[in-house]
Amino acid sequence: MRHQTGVRSAFAVVVAALVLLGGQSVVSANAAPTPSPSPTPNKLKDAKDQVVELEDQASALDEDYHEASEALAESNQRLAVLKDDIAAQQAKVDVLGEQVRAIALDQFRNRDVDTTVQIFTSGDPETLLDRLSTASKVDDDINATLAAHEAEQANLTDMQRTAAAEVAALAEQERKLAALKQLLQSKVDAAQALVLQLTAAQRAALEASDGDKAGWDPNELDGTTANARALGAIRYATSKVKIGQYVWGSSGPTGFDCSGLMQAAYRSVGISLPHSSRAQANVGRAVSRNELKPGDLIFWYHPIHHVGMYIGNGKIVHARNTRVDLVIQTLSSYPAPWAGARRVVG
Repeated sequence: MRHQTGVRSAFAVVVAALVLLGGQSVVSANAAPTPSPSPTPNKLKDAKDQVVELEDQASALDEDYHEASEALAESNQRLAVLKDDIAAQQAKVDVLGEQVRAIALDQFRNRDVDTTVQIFTSGDPETLLDRLSTASKVDDDINATLAAHEAEQANLTDMQRTAAAEVAALAEQERKLAALKQLLQSKVDAAQALVLQLTAAQRAALEASDGDKAGWDPNELDGTTANARALGAIRYATSKVKIGQYVWGSSGPTGFDCSGLMQAAYRSVGISLPHSSRAQANVGRAVSRNELKPGDLIFWYHPIHHVGMYIGNGKIVHARNTRVDLVIQTLSSYPAPWAGARRVVG
């Protein structure tokens, strides 16, 4: 995963270089490179604001991507079920079809002899009433079989139309997903290229604008006041801070986006969460800021597109962004607009 980061960074360096050299004339290979001037304070502020804005846009697009992925998965599941239903319906229609063909063949064989004549001229006259009753029942059965075949064939046709519409919808969802992925990557690349224009001190200032990192000791967890599975989720999430990396759309084992870290943490204790902060904001029950307990999920922005986990003592753990990866910090230091909290368990 770190190798991928190196490749990505190398690519971003090239992009940044092209951005910085855009519009300049080509100089000879022997000419000494002219150092780029350091950004002025106003330019620095503009660059920082642009980075934050691009990262915010990318985070929102990531949520759109997750929602589209979930919709695509649900559509595939519906289509699979529908295909099974169509197969069962086709088998039912085939059986009725065989019965209809048998009726047609029988009627063809006896096409020159009226049914009433057949009854009166065959067998013992003493059984005439029984035969009349039987003939009436046969006619009813034939009509019922023909009607059933027609109805089931109509149902099959409707199901096939529904399946065709579902296939068309899947194609559109796949197109939308590919477009979102391309747009998301363009925002990420643009943000990385801007960051590369900043000095180390300027990058540190940009990082500090999202709040300082906080220390963490697993002994801070209080098993007497928190749910055991919530504590397990916290242990998982905090254990990934030093080795984890922010990777869009990922939920482990070492790469995570914000909702992916929450999903993986609760998955480690047997609780399933959707891979979307907007969807996670509907899990469990709502709690207020002053009711927070370790393990609660916290959401930011409107509409929601970031999530972290409260770990106690006023601290949170979250996959913050591609610049700083996974961090532990105080809740009060994170400047994003609060959007609510949910208690998953306990």
